[in-house]
Order: sequence, then C-alpha cells, then structure tokens
Amino acid sequence: MEALAVTVLEKLSSSVYKELGIIWNLKEDIEKMKNTISLIKSVLLDAETKTNNHQVSNWLEELKDVLYDADDLLDDFSIEDLKGKVMDRNTKVKQVLHFFSKSNKIAYSHKLGHRMKAIQKRLDGIAKNKHALQLTDRPMENPIVYREQRQTYSFVSKNEVIGRDDEKKCIKHYLLDTNATYNVSVIPIVGIGGLGKTALAQLVYNDNDVQKHFELKMWVYVSDEFDMKKIAQEIIGNEKNSLMEQVQQQLRNKIQGKKFLLVLDDMWNEDREIWLKLKSLFVEGGRGSMIIVTTRSQTVARIAGTHPPLLLEGLDYQKSMKLFSRVAFGELKEQNDLELLAIGRDIVKKCAGIPLAIRTIGSLLFSRNLGRTDWQYFKDVEFSKIDQHKDKIFSILKLSYDHLPSFLKKCFAYCSLFPKGFVFDKKTLIQLWVAEGFIQQSNDIRCVEDVGHEYFMSLLSMSFYQDVTMDDCGGVSTCKMHDLMHDLAQLIAGHEYAVVEGEEAINVNRTRYLSSRSALQFGSQSPSSYKLRTFHLHPQMNAGNYMDQSYVLSFSRLKMLRVLTLSGLNIVAIPNSIEEMKHLRYIDLSLNIALKDLPPGITSLQNLQTLKLSECYNLEILPENINKSLRHLELNGCERLTCMPQGLGQLTNLQTLTNFVCDKGSTGVNELIDLNNLRGRLEIKGLDSLRNSAAEIEYAKVLIEKKHLQQLELRWTYDDDFNPWPSQPKRAELRLEDEMVLEALQPHHSLQKLVIDGFCGKRLPDWIGTLSSLLTVEIHNCTFLTSLPEAMCNLVSLQKLCMYNCIPLEKIYAKPYGQEWPKISHIREVEILPMRPSLLKYFT
Repeated sequence: MEALAVTVLEKLSSSVYKELGIIWNLKEDIEKMKNTISLIKSVLLDAETKTNNHQVSNWLEELKDVLYDADDLLDDFSIEDLKGKVMDRNTKVKQVLHFFSKSNKIAYSHKLGHRMKAIQKRLDGIAKNKHALQLTDRPMENPIVYREQRQTYSFVSKNEVIGRDDEKKCIKHYLLDTNATYNVSVIPIVGIGGLGKTALAQLVYNDNDVQKHFELKMWVYVSDEFDMKKIAQEIIGNEKNSLMEQVQQQLRNKIQGKKFLLVLDDMWNEDREIWLKLKSLFVEGGRGSMIIVTTRSQTVARIAGTHPPLLLEGLDYQKSMKLFSRVAFGELKEQNDLELLAIGRDIVKKCAGIPLAIRTIGSLLFSRNLGRTDWQYFKDVEFSKIDQHKDKIFSILKLSYDHLPSFLKKCFAYCSLFPKGFVFDKKTLIQLWVAEGFIQQSNDIRCVEDVGHEYFMSLLSMSFYQDVTMDDCGGVSTCKMHDLMHDLAQLIAGHEYAVVEGEEAINVNRTRYLSSRSALQFGSQSPSSYKLRTFHLHPQMNAGNYMDQSYVLSFSRLKMLRVLTLSGLNIVAIPNSIEEMKHLRYIDLSLNIALKDLPPGITSLQNLQTLKLSECYNLEILPENINKSLRHLELNGCERLTCMPQGLGQLTNLQTLTNFVCDKGSTGVNELIDLNNLRGRLEIKGLDSLRNSAAEIEYAKVLIEKKHLQQLELRWTYDDDFNPWPSQPKRAELRLEDEMVLEALQPHHSLQKLVIDGFCGKRLPDWIGTLSSLLTVEIHNCTFLTSLPEAMCNLVSLQKLCMYNCIPLEKIYAKPYGQEWPKISHIREVEILPMRPSLLKYFT
C-alpha cells in the first residue's frame, strides 16, 4: 500500500505533472490531491498493523482502489501529452487538427477535471474515516534501516550447501551400488519444508561420480499437480499436446536399456495406484537405474521407496552457526565481533537447524546496518514474536518479508502470479517490474533497469530466491523460488492478485494482476468494470491449440492493462484494436509460430517499453516507425525476418535488441550508430549482404561506442550447399570484402563474449587483441581462416576458446602437438571440433 501511495505522490510532485496541471488547468486539483494522500499515507503503518479489524481492512481496500484509479488518471494525463507531442512533430496532422485543437483541449480538460474531482471526493471520505477508525500518525518503529548503499550480496548457491556431507555419502552409496537388486530403485528424501531436500538432491545429482555412473540424467519438478502425462513429457522434452499412448511410448524408447537417474522433486500425491502406474513407465530402464524422490510426506516415502527413506533433520548447532556466519557476515570484519556472534548464537538456536530459516534471517541481518544495538533490538523485540506462532519457519519467513522496504514488497508479491517451480528469468522479471511501475526513480544517473537489478539482487541476497544459474558473462541469469516462499507470496498478495486455474470467477473490481492457465472469458461486464493492469496467460494448458481471433480481440476491452503475456499460444494475428490499450508497457508474444506480422496500430502505443517476439519463426516483417519509448525488442529465433524496420535507428532508448538483420544491398547496419544504450547480447545476421557496400561502412565504427554491450555475435550466411572453394578471383574478392566489414564492426573494449560465424576472410582484425574484458571467443564455419591474431595472447581474461568447423585451424591448434597450440595453451577451456555448432546437441 505504501509503495502505491509513494508512486502516486511522486507523480503528483514531479515537474512533469505540475506542467501538465497548468496545461489542463488542474494545478489546484493536483495540489489538493497530493496533500490529501500525504495525510492518509502518514497513518498507513498504523492501519496495516490493525488489519485484523474488519473496518480497518475495508478502509485499506477502499484506499487501494482509489489510489489505483488516481494512478490510472495520472497516466492518462501523460499519454495525452505524449500524443500531443507526436502530433506537433507531424506537420500534416498539425495542420489538419489546428482548427479543432483548442476546443478538443477544453473538452478533454473538462473530462479530466471531472474524473479528478470524483477521485478527490473519494479520498476526502477516506481521509475523514481515518479519524473514526482512530488511526494515528506513526513513524517507522523498527530502527533497522534498509541499506541501499551496500553493493555486495550474501547468498549461498546450490554448490555451497553446508552440513550435508553425511547425507550425501549415504545417497551416493545407494546410487553407486553395483549389486543393485532391482532394475529401478527408489530413494526417498523426507523432511519438512526448508530443510534443504532439493539442495541435497542437487548436490548428489551434480556429483562427478554420479554423473559418470548413469547414462541418462533427468530432473522433474512435481509439486501439487501429480500429472503422469506432464511428468513424462518433461522427461522426454516434448511439450506437444500428444496422446498419452504416444508419450509413454516415447518415454520407453528414451530409457530402454539405459541406466538412468531421475529426480522427482517435491512429490505430494499419496495415491499408491497412480504411483504404481507412473513407476511402470520406467521398468524398461537398465539395471541399477535410480529414482530420487523428495517429499514432505512420509506416506509418499512408504508408497514409493524401495530403499529406507532418508529422514532429513535440522543442522546441528555448529553447522547452523557456520551457515549463519557465512550469510550474515560474508567476508566482512564483523564476523570477528564477539558480541555480535553471541547475539547471533541466540538467534540461530531459535531457527531449529532449518537452513532456509537460517539463510533468511542471516540475509536479513546482512542487508541491514550491522550495529550491535540493531542486532540486540532484532533479537529481543522482532525475533521474539515468532515464539507466539505455531508454524515457526513460516513466521520467520514472514518476519523477513515484514522488514522489506515497501518497494521490494510489491516486487516479491508479484511473483505469486507464477506457478510453483517456475524458472524466473532475471531480465524479464525486471522488465515486468519496470512496466508495472514498481521501480522507484533513482536520484543518480542510473536507468530504471539498473535500479531493478539492485532490487532483484537484494531479494536474492535475502533468500527470497534460490537455485541461481549464471550466464556466460558471470551474471545471474535465472532463479527459482522455494515453495514456502511462494506460499508466503500468495498469502500476502491479497485480492489484488489472482491466479485462475479454470472457470473460476474473479473479483473484477478488486483484482489488478491476473494469471491464468486457460483461455479465460471475461463475461458481459462493461469494459470500464475491468481494471486489470496485468494479464499473464500461461501456455501449459493450450499447447497445440490456435487461439481464436475473437478471443484475442477481447483483450482490447482491458484498457488499463500495463502488461499482457500471450506467449506460446499459436496466435495467428493481432487485431489493430490493440491501439486502444494505450497504457500498455509490456507485450510478450513470443513462441507464437503462426504469427507473420504485427498490426500498424502497435506503433501508436506511446508507452510501450518491452516487445517480446522471440521464437516467432514465421514473423516476416516489423512495422515501421516503432514508438521511441521502446526499450527492449527481443527477436531471438525469428528466422524469416529479412530486414529491420525503418526508423529503428531513432530508438535511442533501446537497451535490448537481440537480433539485427542486414538487408541485402543495403548499408542498414548504420542504423545501429546511435543506439549506444544497447546492452546484453546483440546478434547481427546476414553480413554477407554488406559485401558490395564494404567500403561505405568501413569507417562507420557502428559498434565501438556501445560500452554496455556484453555479447556480440557476427554472422554471415552459411549454407551446407555453399561451395567452400570457389574460384580463386571470387575467393579473393569475398576475403577482402569480409575483412573490411569485420574491421568496421569493432566493438567497445568492454565486450565479454564474441562469436564470429561464416566469415570468409583469411585473417581476423587486430582489434580482437584490444578486447581486454573478453571471457569467451567462438569461431564457427570460418573455412578460409588460416590463423588467429597474434594479439590474442594479450587477452589475459580469456577463459574459453571454441572453434567449430574451421578446417584450416583444426590441425595447427590441435592439443598437444599442433604447431600453434602453445599460443593458446594458457586458455582454461579450449574446444576444437570438426562440425557445425547446430550438430553439437547430437553428441552431448
């Protein structure tokens, strides 16, 4: 609630809205609204401690509704202003509308004023009722202050599991037993939530001896929904809507005669018959195959296990303190403070050896000022409250949530919209938070995505996320949420958030964020009754079904939407009525393989920040003059896209452009010159189309100023049928042209990964030796390349070098006898293979 009030107050106080207030003759209304919300905000803390009072709870719900409506109104202000600026830039439109503009402005001003006064009337009533409810101004009681300036993070990765060595040895003994009695044996790991059952299974699963022992390794997250077909589909990697008979046959074919290891993580179903049916699918595995089941239920362990269950207990005191110290102090000097350690010991004793509780509390203390007074207060006042609750671990997690600043609380609650076991992509999650308006504006020069990164890392540091994976550049790529954390997110989300599993009804007046697993019909209410800001339609239940055009059309009624996710639904077309959804900031249309184009109306969405179109294989064209507000354009796997739209070079706010396709006979790559905010990964395809224009782009240096770019992939068209040995004159011409093009595409020296694919030159440019931050170099299908630059020996950060299907290089750089091997022997990982990268999946 506080975060929403702060968001509205920030808008009302900003210079932009003050200017708009003057333009629309609403200056006094804006000031009055700001003062009223400020008065109400001062009692929010007191109100939120009294939510068990039915009247106070209703008061907060009414306040939430009116604050959302106020935020929508203020967005309408800015949208109208943006439309005006666009019209001013378009001289023809300006001439046509000149006569009408004054009267329209007066009419719209009157409409805005009427809406603002209606909202103000509701706010006045709420402000009056705060006295009747005896709500008082209340400063923050807790002296532990969020430490925004800390730039380090303390989180224990799955590779740093503490205190489970004995349990790991026990499970390994079962797994590596060469005298196995059964074709398939089952080892249950049993324990309450938060003990680290999944972490232990991961520790064993990733063990080198275990990896070598089994021909096939598989992991399935089961959770509440025990669906045999879904489990089998995950194992075989088939998401198609196939019949069960086909699925089970594919599964049998995959495992037949092979010694496999399968982890069924977080199993709840206690129906023995269903378990026996599932187990029957695995009987054709090789002798010694193993299934590890993690579960909170001893009944599940009795039903499934062929081995005695491993009953996981809490960590002993010493191991608990080791984990706590690592999380609460990290590498900081405070770990030598005897008084802090004494307070920490008392706190650890109340965590009952539960790793999730220890990590959560340790992370909470790490992220706060580490003064002794703060720790003592936390132990004596805050932490003592958990003794009053039956479910202590859940109370500990709730305590950690209570200490989050308001802006992080909304980010955490938002995760309740996604199913248990969901893999969160860090960049996508931050884009969603930005689109929802959860990111507070920073006082420094950082962009909102960088602030969002701080939010994410803070939540990760405080153990709200786990199971982190890293990208090629060492940054966090994905994560998951522990089931108990997900339960907590659902508990605190309230009526604002709704997850619909089927034909359930939703409260159209209170629900603002909605997630559904099936095509949801929105009923017959008027469009104004829907105040949804977010709609995620998850594709699990829609695989293989084409979404009806009329259903897609119905989304245009949801005029307040900021976020719309329609991924993997085989949508054929997007209606032009999408232009009516003027608040949209984020659209995910990825994995819609039938989609060929986008409607021109999408360019009129003045606030659109993120457009995801990855894996839309049949997408052929993008609309021209995409709005300049766009910050993220994802086009991975759009194989039929043959050119980029006109006006792309004007999108100077663009941070994500995963793919850039060079048009034949064009110098379109120069469109990239001014896009210096690009970051992350950029793939430039079709560079062979620039050969005739090589001289024109040689000195353009279109990439050298892009200091935020981490990964660059430069690709020429490579065809299996292409004659690798053309005539000598033609070969010389291709070589010179490609070398000129590559020379012109010199990136900033901060680049961390470089891929060169299909290059026909004989030598690589010397600028490669200046890329001092380079971690990975991959060279694919460069059949004319005879050597690597001498300057590569200067790349002291280089950790990985891959050469695939580069015939002349294979022999001279072969380990250990190639004549040029000593020049690359210092690189930690070198991979040289006589095949294209696309074939590697068949050999791994």
